[in-house]
Amino acid sequence: MAKDFFNKLTASVSKTMKQVSDNTKSLADKNRVRRDIASIENEMRNRYREIGEKYFTEHRDAPDADYAEIFNAIFALETNLADKHHELELLEGTVPCPSCGAPVAIGSRFCAGCGAAAPVVTPPAPAQPVQGVCPFCSAPLAPNAQFCAGCGNKLPEAPSEPAPAAAAPSVCPNCGEAMAPDTMFCAFCGTKVSGAE
Repeated sequence: MAKDFFNKLTASVSKTMKQVSDNTKSLADKNRVRRDIASIENEMRNRYREIGEKYFTEHRDAPDADYAEIFNAIFALETNLADKHHELELLEGTVPCPSCGAPVAIGSRFCAGCGAAAPVVTPPAPAQPVQGVCPFCSAPLAPNAQFCAGCGNKLPEAPSEPAPAAAAPSVCPNCGEAMAPDTMFCAFCGTKVSGAE
């Protein structure tokens, strides 16, 4: 009787282990096939993108009417991207060299990478002065306002402190470029400034 019990137990455990093994193999096979499917779908998306980019490049000057809206959206994105690149260059104080693409410091005359003439950059217009907001209601204030037009409160008087005088920039005697005070050498032509120690 005990022998029959152990035989049944052994058979049951063997059957369960075989089922677990089969399920594990089946799960591994399913995961392998899922990875293959994902890889193929990704490759297809890449190929579709390549077709789209090639079509766009070949037809950007005369798009089909069916694609005009998509082309216009891409043109707008290209313009926006160029504007953002230019904004970042100005924030970094550089512009790309027209010959080699290396970053050139704004105000430099030549590219340090290839020696080509640097592009002339017009500095952005200074920001308009902020008029301020009411300390009581946060409404925008008119210039020189004494009372807030939004809440009617009398505005506190701002202390009238004279702005500190900025030091006048020096000028290079060789090339005429403006230089910061106390500069020993001109950054544009390398001339030693007289009086520099």
